[in-house]
Amino acid sequence: MVLGGVVAPSARAAFDEFADGYSPKHFELAAQDMHLTLKGEVELELHDLQGRGGPGYDSVTDTRTLGTRSPFVEIDTFWLAPRLTFQNGLAVYSILEFTQRGAGVTAVWFDGRARLPQVLEHHLEVGFHTPFVKIDRRTERYPLIATAYWREPEVHVVYEGRWLLDESQPGPVALELGLSAAFMRPLAFASVQDASSHKGTLNIVGYGAARPFSGNAPVWGAKLHAEAYGAYATAFGYIGKLASEGGTDDLRNNFGNYAELPGADADALDRTFHWFGGRVGYDGHGLHAVVEAIASQESLLRRWGAYAQASYEVHVFEDTSMFHTVEPVLRYEVYRILDSTVVGTGGQALRSPAPSQAVTWDHDVFTAGLVLVVYRSIVRVRVEYAVLWEKNGVPALGLPDEPIRNNELLVQLEVRF
Repeated sequence: MVLGGVVAPSARAAFDEFADGYSPKHFELAAQDMHLTLKGEVELELHDLQGRGGPGYDSVTDTRTLGTRSPFVEIDTFWLAPRLTFQNGLAVYSILEFTQRGAGVTAVWFDGRARLPQVLEHHLEVGFHTPFVKIDRRTERYPLIATAYWREPEVHVVYEGRWLLDESQPGPVALELGLSAAFMRPLAFASVQDASSHKGTLNIVGYGAARPFSGNAPVWGAKLHAEAYGAYATAFGYIGKLASEGGTDDLRNNFGNYAELPGADADALDRTFHWFGGRVGYDGHGLHAVVEAIASQESLLRRWGAYAQASYEVHVFEDTSMFHTVEPVLRYEVYRILDSTVVGTGGQALRSPAPSQAVTWDHDVFTAGLVLVVYRSIVRVRVEYAVLWEKNGVPALGLPDEPIRNNELLVQLEVRF
């Protein structure tokens, strides 16, 4: 695709599951000035939570908190991704999602790209898509801070300018500035477990997919990115105001002791909203490593989280289409709510070991996985095991941590076309 005779650059916004570099074209129709490409993905998954399941073993507490300990298989998702590209660097991208519970539009956006002058790339994105800080997580399971902050789509306008200082191998040298104007996404509660069909109360606060709601307001975002020879560093942030619906009301209604947080005032609403973060990493020579941290405030709720992850692609049979690579991956992550154990004026703390208040807990997660490319870029098998630790005690009140046995095994067959 070209604009003014100049080849347009590839996308630099949020990681796109169906970008050509990750999901090659197999089905394409071409006309004089446009191309229609159809891509897709099916994920079949086996989930097995720690502990014995089956008839007579799932307790009422298990069902309410975890969903089920019984192993189960599900079609996690079936995606279709129609992509319409025009001349002059313009395109319309979309992702449709079908599950056993329903169907919907996961993303749809207008995309414009240009390189003018030669060392400066421009990218404009308008539509319903994930925040422009999303990256390839390289695992099926999302890091908890990804689940909380950048997993779900928003309605936005994004501009990114990328200054290419050196395009030589083994990696380019570039600076990138991104600006985003979006609508606030409503607060939602996302499962700590990866299983999507059986959710319980073991959740964290996150941002749900964008939807219209009363009091919605703009959210402003910015990103600064630098990379050189495979190494990169990114800083980003978002700021806005919380509405009552999808914001402060959800916090007050779902945190039983929300009024115990420092600064609580029954006569005044704190509508503070911001989250800031950064990451450093390296992609090259088969190695993929990243460290990311995010801190946020939603009204009186202050949180932070971080993870460190590394994986390495090992070439097995380079000259065949079968069993091309195997990639082991390791990740450790933490998620913390600040002041959750501080005893307030009412003699209680925000945190409680009660399963109904699991949203107040802190978490540590260690994930070990293996990705095997079985056939070309089409068939992959993933095996992941996540070890989860919960911090739900309140030492000042004499309440110790009450661990839950909820480690999780995932085996996935992924087919891309």
